[in-house]
Amino acid sequence: MRKHLIAAALGLLAAWTFADGAHAQAPATNGAAVPDFQNHFDAAKLLADGDLAGRNMLDCSTPPQSAAPKGDPIQAPPSKAFDQLYYLGTNIVASWALVTSDGIIQIDTLDDPEEAQRVIIGGYKKLGLDPAQIKYIVITHGHADHFGGAKYLQDTYHPHVLMSTEDWDMLAKIPPGKNPPPKRDMDIKDGQKLTLGNTSLTFYLTPGHTPGTISFLLPVTDHGQPHLLSFWGGSALPHTLEPGAFEFPALDSGLLIYKQSFERFLKIGEDGGADGYIANHPYRDQTFLDGKNDKLTKNAARKAGDPSPWIGRSTYIRYMMIGLECAEGEIGWIRAGKPPVP
Repeated sequence: MRKHLIAAALGLLAAWTFADGAHAQAPATNGAAVPDFQNHFDAAKLLADGDLAGRNMLDCSTPPQSAAPKGDPIQAPPSKAFDQLYYLGTNIVASWALVTSDGIIQIDTLDDPEEAQRVIIGGYKKLGLDPAQIKYIVITHGHADHFGGAKYLQDTYHPHVLMSTEDWDMLAKIPPGKNPPPKRDMDIKDGQKLTLGNTSLTFYLTPGHTPGTISFLLPVTDHGQPHLLSFWGGSALPHTLEPGAFEFPALDSGLLIYKQSFERFLKIGEDGGADGYIANHPYRDQTFLDGKNDKLTKNAARKAGDPSPWIGRSTYIRYMMIGLECAEGEIGWIRAGKPPVP
């Protein structure tokens, strides 16, 4: 699958040495062998090719570094990305409103009740959306920057709240904090469908970033043209091969399970015909960076007939392959004893 995807993304990589099924030890310019893990990092760098490097390449640091920008959050203008999909978030964390013929599916809820009220509900009002139409809230994983505003929205507008069984269970073990999670409502199981009006989502359990991260394919239209977006639910890489390396309560499932989930979801996207992607952190998909050189800005400047900045099969495949190469590189680096990397 990898060779096929690389070729689809970059024809110029046809000669890249993936044909063996694993990266061979390549000679370095000084005559020393390049470590196997470095070949994965080099492949990610080549796939990034400038436009996709940004903060995603921090996953190839040893150990992987946080890709989140520093400083206070910058609020994005509430924006329509597709005919039925709206962005409401900051330059650090995202939430999305999916409008169906029978109400709204709200995807993630930002850091806390204040952000939910100011950014999400304030954004709804500016966009002409009715928050009373929120029928479901989907939480991609059980970290506070994604569920932080859910209890406020649940108490105020009374939608159903969905999260994986595994992450509901994880949150039940967390001591109460300043932003408590929502009341447990609906459990997401692998392969479960959610249908609201004319829209259906199928959820896939993709443990790694948390024990119960969920990912899905999102059907949208752009000026009536159908597209299918890939939504990977948890990007930051675990720091060890086995589960539970992060400090409680930010538990993860380890790099080996993360990679397995990533490969599975990449194949699901391929089989489904995904031709674009979005994320729950805007620096991952470049939805909102600084209001100058990001997809919201490019979308606002589009002329009739211009393609959506979120759509492009080659770019989508490159984005996913960068994530996979970084994960495989980190696994190889750990197995090699975590040697210094120039």
